[in-house]
Amino acid sequence: MKSTIKCMCLLILGIILGGVSVFMYFHKTSYQDYVSSDLVKKVLKHSNQIITDENNSCEGEPINTVGDVVASLLEMNKYNKVDMLSYGCFNDTCTMSLSTCQPWESEECSSRFLKFNINEQSEIRADSFVCFDMP
Repeated sequence: MKSTIKCMCLLILGIILGGVSVFMYFHKTSYQDYVSSDLVKKVLKHSNQIITDENNSCEGEPINTVGDVVASLLEMNKYNKVDMLSYGCFNDTCTMSLSTCQPWESEECSSRFLKFNINEQSEIRADSFVCFDMP
């Protein structure tokens, strides 16, 4: 009887500690300073660059420039409890993206991407910006 009570108490304590740990991880994550990133600085230099209609399939309020897309990514990230913004390059293609998908959700989430290309000198090709949303 006493061992059963001990096991139940330990189980309840484990559940409580696990719940607190998950809460702290998902709700108290500190945000990075994105503007200090070299890639983000390079992108922000092109913030007035207009994204052509054929390269723009982002939904919602009108997004016409690179600056509009970056602002929407940062604003959407601000409303997430967890930092979901990512950016990086592979070969000559770079992306900044934000996913609203939580690990426990399998439906009703989306991602927004800002894709662009760089040349051999790692400079951004101003005509290569593409904005798109994925459901």
